[in-house]
Amino acid sequence: MKKSTIYIVMATLCLFSNVKAQVKTITIKGRITDEKGFPISNATIKVKESKTLTVANGKGLFELNNIQLGTNIIISSIGFKPSEIHNIQTDEFLNVHMLTEDKGLEEVQIVSTGYQNIPKERATGSFVLIDSGLLNRKVSSNLLDRLDGVTSGLIFNKNKLSSNTSDISIRGRSTISSNTNPLIILDNFPYDGDLANINPQDVKSITVLKDAAASSIWGSRAGNGVIVITTFNGTYDKKPVISLNSNISIGDKPDLYYRPQLTNQQFIGIEQFLFDKGAYNSIINNGYGALSPAVEIMLSNRTGAITSAQKTIMLDSIASFDNRKDLSEYYYRKSVNQQYQLSVNGGGQNNKYYISLGYDKNLANTVINNNDRLTLNVNNTTDLINNRLELYTGVLFSSTNNNINGQGYQPRYPYERIADQNRNALAVTDGILRLPYIATAGNGKLLDWQYRPLDEIQNAYSYENVKGTDYRINLGINYKIIPDLKFSVNYTYNKGMIDDQLNRTLASYYTRNQINTFTQISPTGVVTYPFPLGNILNNFSSTYFSNYGRGQLGYDKSFNKKHVISALAGFEIKDYQSSISRVNLYGYDEGTATNKNGTINPTVLYPYFYGASSAMINQGNSNSGTTDRYRSFYANASYTFDNRFILSASARRDESNLFGVSTNQKGVPLWSGGFSWNISNEKFYKSSLITFLKLRATFGYNGNINKSVSAYLTAMSFAGYINGFAQQYLEIQNPPNPSLKWERVKNLNLGVDFASKNSTITGSVEYWIKDGLDLIGATPIAPQTGITVFTGNSADMRGQGIDLILNSRNLARNDFAWTSNFLFNYNTDKITSYKVKATKNSDIVGLNYIQPLEGYSYYSVFTYKWMGLDNQGKPQSILNGNTSKDYVAMTNSKNTDDLVYSGTLRPKYFGSLINTIKLKDLEFSFNLVYKLGYVYRRSSLSSTSLYSNPSGLNAYQQFDYDLRWQNPGDELKTDVPALTYPIDGTANNIYNYSSILIEKADHIRLQDIRLNYILSKKKFSFLPFSNVNLYCLVSNLGVIWRESKYKIDPDYPNGVPLPRTYAVGLKLNF
Repeated sequence: MKKSTIYIVMATLCLFSNVKAQVKTITIKGRITDEKGFPISNATIKVKESKTLTVANGKGLFELNNIQLGTNIIISSIGFKPSEIHNIQTDEFLNVHMLTEDKGLEEVQIVSTGYQNIPKERATGSFVLIDSGLLNRKVSSNLLDRLDGVTSGLIFNKNKLSSNTSDISIRGRSTISSNTNPLIILDNFPYDGDLANINPQDVKSITVLKDAAASSIWGSRAGNGVIVITTFNGTYDKKPVISLNSNISIGDKPDLYYRPQLTNQQFIGIEQFLFDKGAYNSIINNGYGALSPAVEIMLSNRTGAITSAQKTIMLDSIASFDNRKDLSEYYYRKSVNQQYQLSVNGGGQNNKYYISLGYDKNLANTVINNNDRLTLNVNNTTDLINNRLELYTGVLFSSTNNNINGQGYQPRYPYERIADQNRNALAVTDGILRLPYIATAGNGKLLDWQYRPLDEIQNAYSYENVKGTDYRINLGINYKIIPDLKFSVNYTYNKGMIDDQLNRTLASYYTRNQINTFTQISPTGVVTYPFPLGNILNNFSSTYFSNYGRGQLGYDKSFNKKHVISALAGFEIKDYQSSISRVNLYGYDEGTATNKNGTINPTVLYPYFYGASSAMINQGNSNSGTTDRYRSFYANASYTFDNRFILSASARRDESNLFGVSTNQKGVPLWSGGFSWNISNEKFYKSSLITFLKLRATFGYNGNINKSVSAYLTAMSFAGYINGFAQQYLEIQNPPNPSLKWERVKNLNLGVDFASKNSTITGSVEYWIKDGLDLIGATPIAPQTGITVFTGNSADMRGQGIDLILNSRNLARNDFAWTSNFLFNYNTDKITSYKVKATKNSDIVGLNYIQPLEGYSYYSVFTYKWMGLDNQGKPQSILNGNTSKDYVAMTNSKNTDDLVYSGTLRPKYFGSLINTIKLKDLEFSFNLVYKLGYVYRRSSLSSTSLYSNPSGLNAYQQFDYDLRWQNPGDELKTDVPALTYPIDGTANNIYNYSSILIEKADHIRLQDIRLNYILSKKKFSFLPFSNVNLYCLVSNLGVIWRESKYKIDPDYPNGVPLPRTYAVGLKLNF
């Protein structure tokens, strides 16, 4: 009876139970190798039925837990054909050998945040990966140059507005006056050195982090985007592979005829006009002021020293020469850049290593100037305790040596000559002193006072040498506590030194001029030298070192076939210190390394040898230092469900004592959240056209740091003296500001990733918004405080845009393939609030990028509305809605309705198109880069520069001279005003800042063309190496279409475009 009861109960339970029979699961382990048996790291292993995914480690090992019997897995890796293993029935160790193939578009990409490496398909944020193949498509010793035209969302600002403007920007600008540079991460830690010290050949990949989910883990330094650089390391169980990379680039001379300049006859005619008007009389009367050769001839004619006929012959003689001939022959040359790199990588069962030695030698396109760079990269990783403990050590070293001609040269006149027909050096004026004056000054008791540029150029009388040393030591320990839990400690030490010595020898004009200027000759002929005889040695040295430490706990777990959790948390500390020293040594003797600074009395005003001026001899020595310490706490986590949904979150708290006195202002919490939905993995999704479709959304905050301000009073010392007793002084930079806050950047990113059948077309499109909050800038302050400038939280701004990436396989047949890669970016910004208001229209028009205007882009261009010329050739604009010539009133007006918003100096639309055509082992590609939706201000005729100082540098480089108003009626056919004397500077400014000179900058340029051919031992068995890649590249081919009718390169509207360069190279693998 009892037994029957038990059976009945059990049957009843089974009947009503919802429990299914347990399906047997196994753990799948294996190793991924290539055809030669070398491990493939970062290969992706995916369970076909459940979409569970993992990534192979550095040894090619992988592990999948709780996998059903009969499972099929797919293995893929960049550069290899996908491999599939069917119907796995046992937990037997798998050895998977993958076959190489041409790089496809569907392969899983591994991106780096600087804290972890993750498959891009697991990410919710916005990442752009540039692998070594794309990086090495371009030949350049500068790493960042290789990102130009190939990176979505990143633009190079070649038409820089000021020296403190960043060369590059990621998704526009989100700050007013703080640092605009992206954060650079090198091998998982911020890089404090010069990027020119990094050898591009050592870089494995670059990941650009664009939104909050990607970059917010870097907190208050990530507001401008993050560029993560990962260098090569070795490979486990791999025989040594030796690679040799060598290339040479030759660049053309600069195009000296790109910018127009007045003909010699035109320039001499202007000099004659000014001479007749008496413009030079004050200079002539003082007896020493500089005059041009033409004016000297005119003066000789006026004094009767020569006849009018002789004057004409002499003026015709000097007018026959073009200064660009001497510049091209003696000052400029073709640039030559050489790069060499030798690397070895490999490893054993428990260690892997990478060793690289690089050497660059570059000759600049100006004579004398050259530089070279030596780089060393060594790293080693060792596995201990059955793959549970991993030790990493690495050293990056760079030594640079730059030689610079310390005395540059720029002609003051279009007919200026620096050499005669026999190539002998000729004397020219320096723009201060007349040649006849210095020929007799001092009656032979002064040093030679003539300035001969050719001697200065060829003999390098002023010689600057800049030596730089930079090294970085990386140490890391990774310990696997349990299979899913890891703990790591990482440390990086950086140190960099720059030693800059500018030696102006006694033979240099600079030194001779300084000595002569202060020389005193008594009535009895006794000569004294307040400025001591000898060289002038300017020493500049800077040193920095930094210590970074990080402790991190990481957890990765997949379970129940559908769930994957990845999380990390840690803390960071940083100590950065730098020092700068400037020492000037006068009367320096190279042989004895002594100087005569002790003979100088810095409190005495010494009279000049000429004129009535006097000055102290300030040695200008100074020392300064910086200490920067911070600590941070961070966490990041993601959850993946059934390979369909991903949730991610990150948080970070940065703390600094630069900010407000209250605790909540000294630290700032920054965070992000993200979500993605892989629709193509849903059962209801049946599209055969778009086989992969994924939606992403992220939101969060990162920030930006401005180290020029503080919650406390800040002051700066100056090298000068406040009085005649050599007392130095401090100047207040900013008063105390206890309410100072961190700058924050609010980010929203919405994205779609897609791929068509067979990945014929792949890509992504993203819409983003960046709101800069509590931005630091100029702030109003009551004038009775005595403070003229106050910097604090004063502005907000918004940027928004679209990033589109399209990759297509246009044609693929047998040995022929044609692919295209298209980038499109839309980018705008607007100042949404700004406490400082412009005081007058001239501030907005002339300084638009320093004086932002609320409601408009930071880079907005405002102009005076052009109303044409009057019947006397004078410019006209608008004052209070009416046509006017009251130039002073127009510039001082506060009525912004009189101004014209002419556009922005930054392109709203930009991108590139790379086409690659491959036939067997021959590959041809070219890159078209475009920028649209922006403007530039065109240079035109300037009465001020031409009439006020015709001897000034570049004064003779005038646009539109032949188009100027000259006779009544010309106002009907030209907009170029008449040249007027005396000069009306305000009228000149109205024209030069008017809407008539704004040009559309839209253009397309052919950035480069590349051809490469691969020879491999597989096809040519007699080769002594595995393969060789032969390549050639032509860069900077120029603009092929422009919106404007003027043949001006919009990237260089006020300069000269980069010369065309030609490169050839090879890469050997043994």
